[in-house]
Amino acid sequence: MRRGGRMRRFDFDPEAAVRLAWAGLPLANIPAPVRYLKAEDGGVSHFRYGRDNALLTWMHIRLVLGMLLRLPWLIARRLRRGTPAPPPAPVTRP
Repeated sequence: MRRGGRMRRFDFDPEAAVRLAWAGLPLANIPAPVRYLKAEDGGVSHFRYGRDNALLTWMHIRLVLGMLLRLPWLIARRLRRGTPAPPPAPVTRP
């Protein structure tokens, strides 16, 4: 991820997850509490519709092209493992 240098805004989380999965690291979905404040409560949105959608579109194009380039390696890795791994167990709160 250090070499990429492209993940910088709204596109960081999904691209980081995809690249970590490509690297073979196990992924886990962990619930995270989120609170969106109203403007009168001091909430500020940094989402910019045009810029952030353009970043997400460009990220998807890069990831699809990267997947196509890595496809032979991904298929070989899957075949070496045998059957596909089961999905990760859901994380439960204590």
